[in-house]
Parts: sequence; structure tokens; C-alpha cells
Amino acid sequence: MKKTTLLVIILFIFFGCKKEDDNTTPFKYFDFSFNNTFGTCFSIKFTPKDIIYLREHWNSNTAFDSTKSPKNKTNYIAYLSKKDRKELSDLISKTQLKNYDSMYNEDYTDGRFYIMYIDKDSIKKSIAVHSRKKDVPKELDSLAIWIYNWKKTAKLIETKKKLFFFSSKYILPPPPPPLKSN
Repeated sequence: MKKTTLLVIILFIFFGCKKEDDNTTPFKYFDFSFNNTFGTCFSIKFTPKDIIYLREHWNSNTAFDSTKSPKNKTNYIAYLSKKDRKELSDLISKTQLKNYDSMYNEDYTDGRFYIMYIDKDSIKKSIAVHSRKKDVPKELDSLAIWIYNWKKTAKLIETKKKLFFFSSKYILPPPPPPLKSN
């Protein structure tokens, strides 16, 4: 009887415990492109693992110092920490794709523009934001701000890997240099 009870307890411990998976992601695919006219223009792809792919299309910091990173027209990889992965997953989990428009646009020339392409909950959607109005869902802006801030502190590793981003389709080239006056 004691052996049977002990065996049942041991089996319960082994089969009753569930390992928590830290690497669960609320999306199948997610990429994001950002352009703030006179600062930076980049695209970033988040994988279901911890690897991030980034393309710096152009960056105003390199106008005066070409040794600064990230460099224009350069591809990078980076890694998300567990803490950052959790924050990103939490922000993406809050997005309700079916409730969002595909475009939030305000009629002005400059300013920030971001577009994200996401495959989540069996919905594939592109969402573009070029607006300062209150109609932009705060979940989208919070996610964009988090990505922008994360990128500024990420340890980027240059790569020759060819990268593709769904969201970069509408990214504008850098502004032209000022005209010289005679």
C-alpha cells in the first residue's frame, strides 16, 4: 500500500508539472518600418525566436560621421533578452488587429511614419500610421515607441544576409541635400 501511494505521488509530480515555455510569441511573423524624415529610417523583423533582423536604410547621424553605427544601407542582427521578449510579446498581445484600420493618415509632409506587417491570430495585416491625431490606437503607438527605443540601445551585429521586409514597401528615400546658393 505504501509503495503504491509513493508511486502515485511520484507519477503525479512528474506528469503534473508543466514546464513554462519562455519563448512563446503571440505572432507568426512581425516586421516594422519607421521613418522620421530627418532622423532615421529603418526596418526590423522580429522572429518567433530571439533573433532580430534590422536594415538601417539611412540615418542622419552618419551625415557627419560615417563610422557611427548603425550605418546607412546596412543589415544587422541583434538578440532580444528574455525581459525584452516578454515586453514585446505583452505589447503585441494587446493589439486587436481586426479592430484597426489599415491606414491612419493625417495630411502633413514631414513627421514620423511607421508601418507594421503582422501575422497574428490567423490575420495578416499591414497597418500604416502617419498621424498625430487621437484616432491612432494607443496600442500601436506604444508598440512603435517601444521598438524605436529598443533599437537605440540594441547591440547590433553587421551581417551580409539579404533581408526582406513586407513593411518597407512604402519607405521613402532620405531627404535630398540642401540646394547650394550662388
